[in-house]
Amino acid sequence: MPTERFSLAHMPALKRRELPGLRARLEASPPRSRALRGASVLAGKTGVIAEVKKSSPSAGRIADADPAARAAGYAAAGAVAASVLTDDSFFGGSWDDLYAAARAVDVPVLCKEFVRFPEQIDLAAALGADLVLLIASMLARRDLAALYRHALDRGIAPLVEVHEERELDAVLPLSPEIIMVNTRNLATLEMERETAFAALRAVPDGITRVCASGIESADDVIRAREHTDARLFLVGTALMRAADPEGLIAELSRVC
Repeated sequence: MPTERFSLAHMPALKRRELPGLRARLEASPPRSRALRGASVLAGKTGVIAEVKKSSPSAGRIADADPAARAAGYAAAGAVAASVLTDDSFFGGSWDDLYAAARAVDVPVLCKEFVRFPEQIDLAAALGADLVLLIASMLARRDLAALYRHALDRGIAPLVEVHEERELDAVLPLSPEIIMVNTRNLATLEMERETAFAALRAVPDGITRVCASGIESADDVIRAREHTDARLFLVGTALMRAADPEGLIAELSRVC
């Protein structure tokens, strides 16, 4: 893990430094082995998006896990999708983790990365991802739109993440079928549930809402549902720390 403090402002330079290795990996990657599922892959779905997440800036080291085995366990327990962190600097993930998880499951797979360049989307698609994360707060509106279109052109679903309602101004013109709202403010790493809940409520009807971060129990899901009508929940840290992650997925899924 780096000694520098996590900051979205530093991500463009960090990801630019990774580009040569990423391009080499892309050139050497075999053809995609999983069928492309298209932009509607999670639209209208209900349940848990279960995440392989070894570390985070807010929690530090969480747990070591084989990404293929962990993703397969999630899927067997009823997760509607698996999410895999590929950022190594702050989350301990890798592109190998994404490839391994995608080969191990039939459910949709989300590539969680700080995407700034189209090559990152290309590699995510080549390694089997069905969705790729785009964080609205770290992208200019023009760049967000360009990367969104690039993901669609590659046949995978762009999942745009926001934290607060005003960020929807850049997202809604893209006509998304699904939007994720992170209850954690990535600028401060603080949990701001009421801010996120307001953003979830502002998502127009007909767009699938995903609530991310801070989900540890069925009560958290019930609270989010009551305040926002979200029906998809991305859960990472709680599952990685759980003695029985499959049981936790079952518990959460019953109240989604």
